[in-house]
Amino acid sequence: MKVKIYVPDMECDSCSVILKKRFDKIEGIQNTSFSSAAVEISFDENKVQTEKLIQTIKDAGYRADLHPFEKKNISERKWREFFGKKTKYELEYRLIKYSLAIFLILSILEAVIYFFYFKNIPYFLEKYTWWLFYLNISVASLSAALWHFLSYKTRVTCMLGMMVGMTMGMQTGMMLGAVFGATNGLFMGSLVGVILGITAGVLTGKCCGIMGIMQGLMAGLMGGIMGPMTMLMLFSDHILWFMPLFILVNLAIVWGFSYMIFEEMVENKEVIKDPISFSKLTIFSIAITSILIIIMLFGIKSPLVGG
Repeated sequence: MKVKIYVPDMECDSCSVILKKRFDKIEGIQNTSFSSAAVEISFDENKVQTEKLIQTIKDAGYRADLHPFEKKNISERKWREFFGKKTKYELEYRLIKYSLAIFLILSILEAVIYFFYFKNIPYFLEKYTWWLFYLNISVASLSAALWHFLSYKTRVTCMLGMMVGMTMGMQTGMMLGAVFGATNGLFMGSLVGVILGITAGVLTGKCCGIMGIMQGLMAGLMGGIMGPMTMLMLFSDHILWFMPLFILVNLAIVWGFSYMIFEEMVENKEVIKDPISFSKLTIFSIAITSILIIIMLFGIKSPLVGG
């Protein structure tokens, strides 16, 4: 007997190698042929059943079915489901609320602290107002995206894990490195961007093993250096005009990351929802922001940015 099983998460040769090793251990399988997002299997139905083959694929962490998987585009997902199925998208609704709430909390706390301390720093508003604004946006969006990813417990394919590590590493390094490149210069901007970028990249990329870790390391290194370099090159050339576009594009990537998590890691898969509480996420965000502000104000500054 011959059957074709659709496996949409089979994205590279390593996936087919993993599945072939599992099939080789099953008695009754005569031949396997892998193609794009599917596998054709010839087998002796007296020794093994189709359900066993499908379960073998699922046990390896891949979706599997005898029928092609329907993949909704962004428009269909947005209009037909997102606003109509709040239970299904419970964590995604919380993601939006949490990111906005954290941004507001950080901004309010900084405004309060300004009247007790920051106002005594010469030219504080002129030097730091916009960069604290962009810092808050970066921390709120990145911490919420990290929360969203860690809220789902499930198996992750190598390709998706590499994309996760790359995106979080690159965007963390790029966004935070850019802020510190503008306030402190290339050295401190790169130091902050690289350290936080590779940390975020490794933390998320490890979901698929060494390949995801390596991807997170490389992306964090690149983003952490590219962010401050970009700011330094624009420092005397309309940098504040450029920043809204820079931040908007980076936010689009971060929010696209969360869409990717739901589409590729959650939809039609067996997942466990285990999100950390909003209070813990807020404390984490406040702690990170506090450390970063101290570095911003008292860390090494390059003469190029007025240090």
